[in-house]
Amino acid sequence: MRAYGVTEGSGDDPMPLNPGAVSARLPRDSARRVLDRFRPNPRAGREIILVLLMLFAYGFFQQQPAWNEYSRYDLVRALVEDGTTRIDRFQENTGDKAFYDGHYYSDKAPGTAILGVPYYVLLQFSSGTVSPDQVTAVQALAFGVSGISTALLVLLLFRYLRSIVGEGWALAVGLGFAFGSIAFPFATMFFGHAASSFFLFAAFYLLSRWRMDGGTWRPVAAGLLSGIAVLIEIPVVLGVAVLAVYVLRLGRGPTWRFIAGGIPVALVLMTYDWLTFGGPFTLGYQYATLFGEQNRQGIISIVWPSLATTGDLLFGPRGLIRLAPWFLFALPGVGALRQRPIRSEVVVCIAIVALFLFYNSGALNPFGGWTPGPRYLMPALPFAAILVALVPSVLRPLVASLMAVGAVVFFIATATMPNAPEIYRDPLWELWLPRLINGDVADTIAWSRWGLHGLQPLAVFAAAGALATIALAATWRPGSVAGRLAGALAFVLVVLIGAFAFPGAPPSPVYLAPDGSSVARSTVTVVEVGATPVITADQRKVDIWAQVENRGSALADTTVVFTALALNGREIWTASYGAIDWGPGERKNLTITWDAAAIPDGAYRVETRVESEGLASVYSSLDAPGLVRIRP
Repeated sequence: MRAYGVTEGSGDDPMPLNPGAVSARLPRDSARRVLDRFRPNPRAGREIILVLLMLFAYGFFQQQPAWNEYSRYDLVRALVEDGTTRIDRFQENTGDKAFYDGHYYSDKAPGTAILGVPYYVLLQFSSGTVSPDQVTAVQALAFGVSGISTALLVLLLFRYLRSIVGEGWALAVGLGFAFGSIAFPFATMFFGHAASSFFLFAAFYLLSRWRMDGGTWRPVAAGLLSGIAVLIEIPVVLGVAVLAVYVLRLGRGPTWRFIAGGIPVALVLMTYDWLTFGGPFTLGYQYATLFGEQNRQGIISIVWPSLATTGDLLFGPRGLIRLAPWFLFALPGVGALRQRPIRSEVVVCIAIVALFLFYNSGALNPFGGWTPGPRYLMPALPFAAILVALVPSVLRPLVASLMAVGAVVFFIATATMPNAPEIYRDPLWELWLPRLINGDVADTIAWSRWGLHGLQPLAVFAAAGALATIALAATWRPGSVAGRLAGALAFVLVVLIGAFAFPGAPPSPVYLAPDGSSVARSTVTVVEVGATPVITADQRKVDIWAQVENRGSALADTTVVFTALALNGREIWTASYGAIDWGPGERKNLTITWDAAAIPDGAYRVETRVESEGLASVYSSLDAPGLVRIRP
């Protein structure tokens, strides 16, 4: 048998000089063709990478639950474990509760808890227990209900904008909303704002698509989604009212279908209120155990709006424009009213933003307690983002730079303690930055699952962000090589989500901390110690914190002692936690507050040690690497 070749440029298909190479090459070619067939187009690839990045970021930080979250969590437990809406067994963990007819109930709308039921059942199954640890459960519910909802909202925002302002600017605005607004911290917490904002915006998205493309079921689905938004947060009915006017202008057919879609959810809400509080229009806030006097004023604490409150909501230390200045450009975005094809949608956006600002300006507690910003405005923010996206092109670089500022601010907030207590007048300078500078960051799965402590987890976060940036850039490059790079990096992001963002405990402890301590110890070990001064107008304290892990077998009845010392070694103050048990591989973040009101200004050092009960032996001890400086 003779093998033939062809000369270069002959135009004929060459026959390989080595016939055996055919069998070696064909499988590779076939596999490549199969992969190419299932590889998404660049537009779909950008959507996938965007969603993966958000899921990673929203699951990465594990916030300590607040009363608001425990109230919703207690209702989840009551529904799943007891088959009732009464939270009598769990009510001690929250002050946000209602007392009616001799029983305790959550004072929140039931939608968040209803959405959380399947996640809680899954957590029960995966943990093998009827009642999983409550902090772990709330964090898992936050990821499932708030994190996923926010990721889907940003995806819809991106899809809506790209046909109007172009792919690149739509992506920039989507990222700005995802990371440069209060959507970021609330995506990590089990409040109702993230989910209700998603369902409201999803209803708007479907109605706008119906106006362009038609579709019998889109108004029905929009009505259903609008109803769910109200089932989660009652005030979102303001936005639904605007959508109702919008759909009314689209015709009687879509209007009736919109109403039909919302009726089943309205019946669910009225049935819940009737069974729980004795009437279909009775709300839990009417029986709240706290803030009763406040809730009796106006319409459940909503009175006539105040311009001073409006100014504080926008420009105060926790104000929307102060923390995310790019939202200021919603004003020039109003000029898009001149664009006839989208005029109706622009009117909807303006109406929703104005209506929520008007409503929030009349709240007696406009920020809602411990919060990173004006949380009652959250349902309006995607619509404000649309207005920002519609600014003249010449303003886009400035808007993008301000989005970056907002992203930095809300990264610092989310990475430390977004639920800023009200004692902090300016949480950015009094709480968030001091915590970050002193390494006092929020819990992360990087710590609890992998042992990365201090600021080490932030390196993982930065690496994931860099990989996502490269992957997004690759989707704009032509050629199969760029496509394969984007696909490979997307797969890496999936792995990182499973390792560092998806809630749940590993089957056995893993140690990745690059501190030279890879050999397992037989006792608990203090791996990081720090101190964050808390100096406000009303207090002068120091939060001393430690990260402690047990790399050995179970250990019971230990005492963790925190000590403040003068530079000469003299003990200034000491306090401890007693009777602390440690499971194999367990890791804890422990914080204690040193009241330094009577302490002279100066430098001090702090120490944390783990001792046996009765202080018979010391298992581990560690000094903070730097000095604590107390100033007026």
